[in-house]
Amino acid sequence: MATPGIIQASHISGSLDAKNIVMGVLKKQIELSNLSELCAQTQVPELTATIPLQTIMEGFTDLNEWEETEVKGSEFSNIDFLLKKDRVKIAVSDESRFRSKAGDPLGLQKDAAGTRLASYLDAKVVTALQTSPQTAGTLAIWSTATNNPLKDLARAVAACKPYKADFIIMPNDVWVQFAGNDYIKNLMTGNPGNLGNALAFIPGLNLKIYVNDNVTAKSCIVGASGCPAAVLGNGPVKVRQWDSPKGGEIYQIDVFRQVKAPIIANASSLNQGVYQTTGVIA
Repeated sequence: MATPGIIQASHISGSLDAKNIVMGVLKKQIELSNLSELCAQTQVPELTATIPLQTIMEGFTDLNEWEETEVKGSEFSNIDFLLKKDRVKIAVSDESRFRSKAGDPLGLQKDAAGTRLASYLDAKVVTALQTSPQTAGTLAIWSTATNNPLKDLARAVAACKPYKADFIIMPNDVWVQFAGNDYIKNLMTGNPGNLGNALAFIPGLNLKIYVNDNVTAKSCIVGASGCPAAVLGNGPVKVRQWDSPKGGEIYQIDVFRQVKAPIIANASSLNQGVYQTTGVIA
C-alpha cells in the first residue's frame, strides 16, 4: 500500500532516471530542512483534515485518602488542514546527456531544487510557530554584552511548562549578538554529531539553537517540540515528466504540505509550546 508523502516507483511515469532525479531532490530536501524535526508530523493524503486543538489538561495533587475529585480534562476545538503545494522544476537538455562534461550539472540542479524545497518548509515552520505564541519584550537587550540573555530564556522555558522547552530559533542578526554576549560565549557547546540540524546547545536550559532569518527581526522563539509546538501535515507528492520541444526533458515536482500551530493552547488561547521574546537586540 502506498504511503502518503512517500515517492514510490509506481508514482512516477517515465524512466528510472526520472525516479532517481526525484528521489535525489526529496532526499536533499529532508537533509537540508533544519526545522521540520521540531514538528510533530501527520499524514494528510486527501489534502484536507481536521485535528483537535487541545487546551492544557489540569489535575490534582496532594490528595487525602478517599478524597473525591471532579473531572478536569482538556477542552477541544478543531484545526483544519488545507494543504497546498510547493513546486520545483528541473530541466535536462539533450546536449547535457550526450556530451561528456566535467562535473555533474544534473546533480547541481537536484541539490538546488532540494535546497529550495527545504527553505520553503522551514519558512512554513517559522510562520506556524509565530502564530499566537506567548510573547513579551526582553528584560534587557542582548546586544549589551553585560546583560544576561539567560534571564529571558529561563522565563520562556518556564512559560512552556509543563512541557519541556528544547529549542530556540533566532535570525542571524540576533545570533551574532547572542554568541558574543559575555554570559553566553563561554557557555554554549557544540557537538555536530549530537546536535542534528542545530547550530549549538545551551546547557542548563537544554536548548538546541537554530538560526533562521524567517523569524521576526530582533526576536527569538523558544519552544517545546514535544508539546507539540507545531504539526507538519504531509500530503502526496505529484511528479510530472515531459519532453520539451526545445530539446530536453522537464521534471516537475509538487509537494503538498502545511504546518499548523497552536495545537495545545493555554487559558489565553496562546501556544503552550512556544514563547517569543521581542526586542532582544538594539
